[in-house]
Amino acid sequence: MSYLHIVKKHPQIIGYGALHYFFSAIGQTFLISVSVPYLLRDMGLTSLGFSNRYAIATISSALVLPLVGGWVDRARLSTLSVLGGLGLITACLFMFFSARYALLLPALFLMRFFGQGSMVLIGSTAIAKFFTKNRGKGLSLASMGLSLAETFMPLIFVGLIGLYSWENAWLIMGAGVLLVFIPGSYLLIRNHLPGQEESGAINNSTPVNDFTRRQVLKDPHFYLTVPVIIFLPFFITGIFIHQNLIAQAKGWTLDWMALTFIGYGVSKVVTSFLGGSLIDRFTARKVLVFYLLPLAVGLIFLAIGEHKVFALVYMILLGMTASLSSLTGVAIWAEMYGPKNLGAIKSMVTTIMVVSTALGPIVLGWALEQSLQVTLYTFSAIILVLILLSYLVVNRKSP
Repeated sequence: MSYLHIVKKHPQIIGYGALHYFFSAIGQTFLISVSVPYLLRDMGLTSLGFSNRYAIATISSALVLPLVGGWVDRARLSTLSVLGGLGLITACLFMFFSARYALLLPALFLMRFFGQGSMVLIGSTAIAKFFTKNRGKGLSLASMGLSLAETFMPLIFVGLIGLYSWENAWLIMGAGVLLVFIPGSYLLIRNHLPGQEESGAINNSTPVNDFTRRQVLKDPHFYLTVPVIIFLPFFITGIFIHQNLIAQAKGWTLDWMALTFIGYGVSKVVTSFLGGSLIDRFTARKVLVFYLLPLAVGLIFLAIGEHKVFALVYMILLGMTASLSSLTGVAIWAEMYGPKNLGAIKSMVTTIMVVSTALGPIVLGWALEQSLQVTLYTFSAIILVLILLSYLVVNRKSP
């Protein structure tokens, strides 16, 4: 089934997933970072002081997420969306009052938990549970919501700050959740029945029993898969924060490094459509084997190239890997352990992933300060090891 046919046949569930991906932007780093300079100015914080609060909020939200993961599998989608929307509204209100009532830490916690955590968890789980044969394409279409948010939300937010203030900008974001997200998600999902799946689709992947979270933790292949899945979030968080160290070592300007993000974004969108089709045709486990290869090639180009065009090539290849990672990171758990308890399983993995992203800037920052080339070659070698691990996952026996 083509992407166009999927949209025509299942517009409600695709729209529902995309809406959650889009509004997850409220808790994503790329949007929160826009208001950081104003927070530092008005609250008298240093960059380190904010970073510490942000790390505490991020890790705390990740530790709480598994407690609600199982509920995502059992509750009605409409209920989950309303509660998630109310959580985002509360987060925006806390941010509005944060400078006056010392509410920054709880505001950041609520944003990270309901935005980055719950919104993506609810949207991606709903898509992965509904689609069987077309799971990859469904996830690809829904994730376009986040791509749109990454492209337009920072510009909109900057405009709101210029017209009003950073506090009022967050208040307007909360109003958007109230007026758009909550009624929109309810209207899209009101006719959806619990347990409803894609009709007329035959899943070509090997049937699996539905594992509980406890059974997953007893499966050795889970521990082979997790490092492969969490490597990119760990790496990409650290490398993005320390783009200045790459620019300094290569003699490139930060303006040029920022411009290469256009290549990253375009590559990510284009690869998303290709990746969805590959997952549906070959399964997410087989895509997992080669999803890190573009990044490995990009790191080698970055290590040997001195001309600034190599930065663009590297970012394009990184975008390819990032796109495949976001798709396989959801679909693979449904393939390996069944969709019934997908929310509980994915929330557990998300916790590990978020903790890894907190460590990424520390590890990459130290390594890049020692030697750029050694760091790039070392991580290329690590990717080869992870590819071997993913090969073992592909060749696992069905449970």
